Amino acid sequence: MHLSFLKTWNLRTKLMIVLVLFILSPLMIFGILFYQSSKDLVAQRTDKEGLQVLTLVNQNVNQLLKGYESQLNDIYEHEDIIKQISDSYETEPGDQIPLSDDSVNRFLRDFLRGKDDLDSIYLFTLKATYFGDFKGPNLFTQFYQDHPMWDRFISLGTGRAVWLPSYELPPNQYNSKPSHYFAVGMQVKDVYDSLQSLGTLIANVKIDALDKIINNVQVSPNSVVLITDHQGNLIWNRNPDAYGINLSTYPFFKQLDQKEDGHFTQEINGSSYRGTFLRSAYNGWYYFSFVPQSDLNAQTNDLKRFLAATVVAFAALFIVLAAFTSNYITRPIRQMALAMKHIQKDNFEMAQLTQSSDEMGMLQAAFLGMRGRINDLIKEVRLISSKEKEAEVRALQAQINPHFVYNSLDAINWMAIENDQSRISRMITSLSDIMRYAIKPGEQLVTIEEELKWAQNYAYLQEMRFEDKFEVFFDVKIDTMDLKVPRLLFQPYLENSIIHGMEDIDTGGVIRITVQSAGNEEGMKLTVIVEDNGGGISADKLQQIKERRSHGIGIYNLDERLKMEYGPTYGTTIYSVYGEGTIVTIVLPYIR
Repeated sequence: MHLSFLKTWNLRTKLMIVLVLFILSPLMIFGILFYQSSKDLVAQRTDKEGLQVLTLVNQNVNQLLKGYESQLNDIYEHEDIIKQISDSYETEPGDQIPLSDDSVNRFLRDFLRGKDDLDSIYLFTLKATYFGDFKGPNLFTQFYQDHPMWDRFISLGTGRAVWLPSYELPPNQYNSKPSHYFAVGMQVKDVYDSLQSLGTLIANVKIDALDKIINNVQVSPNSVVLITDHQGNLIWNRNPDAYGINLSTYPFFKQLDQKEDGHFTQEINGSSYRGTFLRSAYNGWYYFSFVPQSDLNAQTNDLKRFLAATVVAFAALFIVLAAFTSNYITRPIRQMALAMKHIQKDNFEMAQLTQSSDEMGMLQAAFLGMRGRINDLIKEVRLISSKEKEAEVRALQAQINPHFVYNSLDAINWMAIENDQSRISRMITSLSDIMRYAIKPGEQLVTIEEELKWAQNYAYLQEMRFEDKFEVFFDVKIDTMDLKVPRLLFQPYLENSIIHGMEDIDTGGVIRITVQSAGNEEGMKLTVIVEDNGGGISADKLQQIKERRSHGIGIYNLDERLKMEYGPTYGTTIYSVYGEGTIVTIVLPYIR
């Protein structure tokens, strides 16, 4: 971070700010630490209260669930029911006749009467489906068949009660809205052959049974309490729309690791929550409470406002004290600064400085002693400056007038024409145009058309100089003629091709300059390619050019200039193979 703006502040302001910062910083740090500690205490208290609430809910729910398990055992232990569904049972003379299928169904329905929270009871066997369900068997039987994993879960219980996740039945003729249930099931074993499974007994419980226990339980005003099984399947939630979700996809659930209880933080739908969980030792269900961060913040808002008011009050007091202190300390310095401004304006008459015996007094004495010397130095500098300007005027007067040079070249040109020296005439004309273009005042950017004329004159003179050892060809697209490029763009690249490529060949040299535009999704760009079939540049020589240790310094200077002015996607690249030739590519912005 740049701190250059501090240079514009006076010393009094800087000193006052430093004093305020040194005093307020510890106060603010203490306030922040105290506030953070208070937030931690609130979070710990919330965790403790949440665990207490979940423990109470767990106890009540376990008591309810054990009652349903006991009711299943009552059915399981009914001898006539087991006899009816057992294939191994054979009647003996004098034995009681087993119940019929209708009698089993009637028994289950009678068992269901008076149990408001118990919705239905089903006994699935290989022979038949027995049920006690006042809605008829179709709804749940189809649902059970669509969830074969339930039967696998129950079989893993080996005769013990297995609690299944909550589920939703769609609207039907008995209920115009979706209805929610959870279930408990157990495997029914043959009393005469404990290894043989006779079927599966399932009791479906209305979710209202849990609503009565949990619905009004809250850890904070906006907290959420829910129950899941050990796999994250939702058992109970106050929001009916939440049924069917699975919490195992959230990171916090993967970190439970069969812990009995604990707490965590979790981001859900863009909101942060403080979570507490408790694992039931009875059936492995997880009880969760989620307290939104906004509820935690509400408990610390009063403390936050008190700390803010305290900091503001102390800040105002310290600013007043710091302003008085800084003004008192910097007053002698400001007097010296004012005196220096007078001297800067050639006014050596100044007000009397406040005298003191401290370090500032020593500085003031030294300053007064230097005043005369400063005056002498100013006079000396002015004298030297006057002499330098006089020397510059003489140098300008000694310079050759450019018009004199142009007129002289023009005279030589006409002499060549009169003596039928057309090549000499053209060379003089080209040289005159080059000089006039190079020193012509104007903008740094010129059109391709102007630059092309200069390059053609330059190339012609070089061809004459090297006695036609090479030729220069120009391939410039018409649509690029009015585009703008830096003045004398072609010069360093032409010179590079001639010096590094054409000096060591006898004949047949070719230098080709191509100017074209190209476009893509990022916009149009101008590309200039200078290629030759000369001797190429060795790797060492090319490295010297890149390191500015060769005549090619102009190429990379222009490359840096283009990158600085237009961006890193523009500039120059050189590709050269020793003994074969060189290709220089210049990428420029598309400027009209």
